[in-house]
Amino acid sequence: MLSYQHIFHAGNHADILKHYVLLFVLNSLNKKEKPYTFFDTHSGSGLYDLLDNRSLKTNEAEKGILHILNNNVDSNFYFDFIKAFIDNKQYPGSPVIELKTLRKSDFLVLSELHPQEYCNLKNNINILKDENNCSVAVHNRNGWEMLKALTPPKTKRGAVLIDPSYEEIKDYEDAAETIVHVNKKWNNGIILLWYPLLNHRSQIIENMLNQIIEGCKKNNQNIEISNLQLLVDEKDAHKEVALKEFLEHSEDKKNPPRLYGSGMLVINSPWMLKDSTEAFINNIEKIIRR
Repeated sequence: MLSYQHIFHAGNHADILKHYVLLFVLNSLNKKEKPYTFFDTHSGSGLYDLLDNRSLKTNEAEKGILHILNNNVDSNFYFDFIKAFIDNKQYPGSPVIELKTLRKSDFLVLSELHPQEYCNLKNNINILKDENNCSVAVHNRNGWEMLKALTPPKTKRGAVLIDPSYEEIKDYEDAAETIVHVNKKWNNGIILLWYPLLNHRSQIIENMLNQIIEGCKKNNQNIEISNLQLLVDEKDAHKEVALKEFLEHSEDKKNPPRLYGSGMLVINSPWMLKDSTEAFINNIEKIIRR
């Protein structure tokens, strides 16, 4: 399905968790001089205008990152990175964060299947890239297929961010199958999977996570895995219906099923990622729930 566009959700609570973890992993990789390759399977357009009507329609940035920054939270590497973009009424997507954090010797591989998002991504990368940035390849390609085909990278070191829309059940199945497959042949690659917390799909999500964890532990019993969750509401606070069912049958079109939070599953989790992220979550969770 090619209907998803992240502009409606840029800067929301899910982006905050996802991009904190992403930046932590990138900073961890940068501590060693040896080059690495970073893959992004569902890249989106890379940069989002918070004054765009689509962003204003959902108001998710206002309830998310803008709400947190207005509450005088303690500074950290994530807030420091995004502040320049926020000051320009923008929110950086994962590709722009990666572009500006990887070093000149590193390699960035982006994939986006949605035709318009792909064009926007190419344009944003071309505008923002300078001579000090890493090498970048932008693919208009299925992200699952791209990752399987291009791993392990020649650099051996590296990581991947997997962030599908989960509009279709198949995304959960593809995530589990792809991650176990890639981990088996690229056993030192760091794999970051963002996933939604939706009450009506709780069993599907649990099955996906269990399949990934069990499959990766079968590949390596001692593998480090972190499962990090940011909760913005109670689990049973939202409608327990699928979006398609809601659109077809509900009379209240203004209150669709929403996330009560989101998670990041990290395979080959870097040292201190879990402790750092849990401290960050504790710092912002009570603010974002207000």
